[in-house]
Amino acid sequence: MANEHAPAAPRITYTVDCLDPGRHVYQVTLDLANLEPGPHRLDMAVWTPGSYEVADYSRHVFGVAAFDAHAEALAIKKTAKNTWTFDTPMSGASVRYSVYAFELGTSSSHLDDTHAYWNGANLFFCLDQRQDLPVDIHVRAPAGWYASTGLPGDPADPLHFRAPNFDVLLDSPVEVGTHRRYTFTVDQKLHTVAIWGTGNQDDEKLVTDTRTIVETQAAMFGGLPYPNYTFIFHLAARGTGGLEHLNSTTCGFDRNGFKPWKRYRRSLYLIAHEFFHLWNVKRIHPDMLGPFDYSQEVYTHLLWAMEGFTDYFALLSLRRSGLYTVKDYLEEVANDLKAYERQPGRHVMSLARSSFDTWLGEYGWDADKPNRRISYYLKGSLVGLALDLEIRRRTKGTRSLDDVLRLLFERYGRHGQGFAEPVYQETAEEVAGGSLAEFFGRYIEGVDELTLDEWLTDAGLTVHRVTKNEDLHQQDPEDKPSKAEEPPVSDPPMAWLGIETRAQENRLLVRIAYDPGPAAGQLYPDDELVALDDVRLPDANSLDERLRINHAPGDVVEVALFRRGQLLRRSITLGDAPPNEYQIRRVKDPTPGQQAMYAGWMGEDWPAPKPE
Repeated sequence: MANEHAPAAPRITYTVDCLDPGRHVYQVTLDLANLEPGPHRLDMAVWTPGSYEVADYSRHVFGVAAFDAHAEALAIKKTAKNTWTFDTPMSGASVRYSVYAFELGTSSSHLDDTHAYWNGANLFFCLDQRQDLPVDIHVRAPAGWYASTGLPGDPADPLHFRAPNFDVLLDSPVEVGTHRRYTFTVDQKLHTVAIWGTGNQDDEKLVTDTRTIVETQAAMFGGLPYPNYTFIFHLAARGTGGLEHLNSTTCGFDRNGFKPWKRYRRSLYLIAHEFFHLWNVKRIHPDMLGPFDYSQEVYTHLLWAMEGFTDYFALLSLRRSGLYTVKDYLEEVANDLKAYERQPGRHVMSLARSSFDTWLGEYGWDADKPNRRISYYLKGSLVGLALDLEIRRRTKGTRSLDDVLRLLFERYGRHGQGFAEPVYQETAEEVAGGSLAEFFGRYIEGVDELTLDEWLTDAGLTVHRVTKNEDLHQQDPEDKPSKAEEPPVSDPPMAWLGIETRAQENRLLVRIAYDPGPAAGQLYPDDELVALDDVRLPDANSLDERLRINHAPGDVVEVALFRRGQLLRRSITLGDAPPNEYQIRRVKDPTPGQQAMYAGWMGEDWPAPKPE
């Protein structure tokens, strides 16, 4: 029997005031009803799910003040970087504070005279570590502004929303303003597309293609696990990536990222990636990835599956939807393989370690990162492809990596449960019908080279790693190999200094010195390159052109540079440049088994031979 004399749970109401947007400051009021007299604490998150970095959002909070039920001031004290405490002598209290918001990003908050956008982790306190309590949110906005969010709304007040608990509050970004809104239905579920900003996009096409992505991914899982979904699209001077949420996502696009096709292709990939997360991560996840501890880092060895496999299925779902041709898809895989094989860090860091160490730099940059780390997005996507084809090979095409995710969703995700980390390999082995210990040991726990060749061969495909030096063919156009030539012809390796550069204030600086590489130990990050063999280097194009035209691997060049203001010279023996073009092509004479594997994976039959 319920205790009739138990005190009522605190009632939490937030009011977010964005009536003066030009100052980029939210005025937030937290009203607390049914609050027990005594000490209380307020905690702000230090990170937000899906963005695995400590961001310390409380750094933007100022002017915190507390009041009792009679509007008398209460003492409130900051006791940690993200914690405030106060003591109230009576039931009820309110807290007022300001939040500076001028960082346009998917995990941050932004306020100006065109719109208001926030993530809950940036704005809202958790009361007394009670993440179970429901929360009401009222928005005060300029006239004519309206809101788009995945939060349940109040039919009587379009600027009033309610979150059933703190986790949902933080997992529901809000876009307020005069943005363009479009809707469509899939599986009888309402989907809203909110677009802020303008560019070279075609809104109608963007919405139609978004719907196609939803339909394709829903078909993989047999339906949609939500009553409604909200896409928030930001179009600005640069892309800001994406961030997934339980029934919404925010995607930040370069405003010119919709033409030509290859740019738009990547924009569609971003939408497909973030939408696939509604299953993979938001519902299919190891137990440490929800419910969350927002006050500190949360560790898992499985981000290669959560993020890398999401990358894999994002591209594959675009192929299945017909938005990508087979050529589009294989070009994306080839580009990923090229990027992976350019990073020495693949021999140093395993996928499992990359996942666990995400808090040490996955989202940041340092000059040695490519030499010591590997991205669980990049390698994870390639491992997803390999594991998918491995399962298809073992089961003669009757099962695939799709079945692994569907099984995890049915057993855990559909019920809001996480799973122990070993469950992932165990489920994959169950689907594959045998041990995958060697595969996981070599490519996930270990650092064995992942070439993809052996798996792609099963689908009748071959990876061609070639060097294309257009300078060798400029004088004689007839000498230029045909694009249709099979296999593609590779030019001799070009000379390579083993660095990447960046421009800064008309200076050419070393960005990366690859290790191993010709310049390792001799050229340092941020060295200013001024001359090659006593001839000035005005820019990166000049360096690349002179190496390509005037030199060959094995030549010794002298590089003049400034290091911390001191003029130095270094003699460096040039090496072989890595292949600059990767192509994945169909074999000429496929076996029936290769054709069947290709058709099952690519979703279309092997092309019929062209007539002679």
